[in-house]
Amino acid sequence: MTDSLTLPVPEVLAAVYLVPASMPAEQATTQARAAITRHVAEPLRDIVRDMLDRPILTMRLRPASALPPVPARLQEYLGADPAHIQTVSEAAALITVRAVSFPGSPPMHELAARAAAAALAAEMDLPIVDTRVPQILSAGAALAALPGQDRRLPISHWVQVFLAAQAAGLCITTKGLGRFGLPELQLHNVPPQLGRPCTMALTGLASRLLSLWWGALRGDSRPAFVELPTMVEISGADVARAYQAAPGGSGQATVRLAFDPATEEHSDSFLTVLPPAGYTASAGEHLSGMCDALFGTDPPELRWVAPATEAMDRAMSTARQTMPDARARFVAGQLPPGAQMMVKHRVTRTRPQDQGEEFVWAYVTSWREAGTVLGNSADDAVRDPQIRAGRPVVIDAATIVDWALWIDGPGIVEGGWTNEVALHEDGPPEAQAGPPEAPGGPGGPQSG
Repeated sequence: MTDSLTLPVPEVLAAVYLVPASMPAEQATTQARAAITRHVAEPLRDIVRDMLDRPILTMRLRPASALPPVPARLQEYLGADPAHIQTVSEAAALITVRAVSFPGSPPMHELAARAAAAALAAEMDLPIVDTRVPQILSAGAALAALPGQDRRLPISHWVQVFLAAQAAGLCITTKGLGRFGLPELQLHNVPPQLGRPCTMALTGLASRLLSLWWGALRGDSRPAFVELPTMVEISGADVARAYQAAPGGSGQATVRLAFDPATEEHSDSFLTVLPPAGYTASAGEHLSGMCDALFGTDPPELRWVAPATEAMDRAMSTARQTMPDARARFVAGQLPPGAQMMVKHRVTRTRPQDQGEEFVWAYVTSWREAGTVLGNSADDAVRDPQIRAGRPVVIDAATIVDWALWIDGPGIVEGGWTNEVALHEDGPPEAQAGPPEAPGGPGGPQSG
């Protein structure tokens, strides 16, 4: 295995933004020049105005029928203003703002095209379209993402992160690194409970990688290829820089990158994020450890419950009766937005000295067969060393005693009957020293 990646460097990079307005190109250019003076700060202002006088920054009026449609559902996912979505979708013509530059820092093609388009749109109270994602932006948000006197470029304003559910977990990908000449990043088989922290970690990694990329391109020469390290360290400072926030945790994590070049002309190349070479546990456990290192974690909470009570029996019975309908909704993709399916299952004791039963939560990734659940453990089991947070787990549905829908922030929004019993029913004193239950992992539900 080599210690570096050889990545191709594009000869030139182009940025294209759209303004949903209809006017001749000459008029648009004139108005943009004046708008840039009013809306763009130095030192970028004069540079962009100068670029408008040269063919490296151009404006052109095009009919909407000649441009790919902007997907409305994607804009809803990205949180675009519904009025802006309507404005773009109903536009009969749009002004295309295009700029080109060589790869490197600062990325003048992106800065100039966005500045010119957003300044022009601000004058007319219109949104713009960043065609790289594509994403509809308000003129104000687009202008706010431009660097000021400090020349800082918060990557979270330029790189989007998308999550998609798959049978073995989440697939998390970036969209936007390509605007700088880099491949996009991707993570496969991410435990569902790690979607949010892995999104932040991937954005921090994008910021770190971009610094390495620009460092390799620094100088007068224009190489056809550059070498980047295979092993990259992410820190809390990288995440803070990506989001233009105060430094958070001081932890660090190391990941390995593998280059997966595009197989089709208009598709993206990717850098796949993997555990370091020689890592012996599962990829999910590596991601769990990475998130713990970067963002910290609360110590696991164990709740000791009485072996059996009438209330707990009723809770388990309710869960089992409602479980087929919950599974059907999960399989059909009909859960509430942001909801993750969880199940609590009985763990068989692995040592003769273990007494009682242990119940552990797991996040469901696939439930195609009614009798078998594929998932990722939400936490470490006390009695089974093979069940660890983030590690894939195959669950016999007959061992499931409860299910829940979990949304990051509100917590359990449906189900979780055994949790309610465990939280509100006090067992006898001796029960407090009985078998423990492992809760959901970082941010996960308390166990019942």
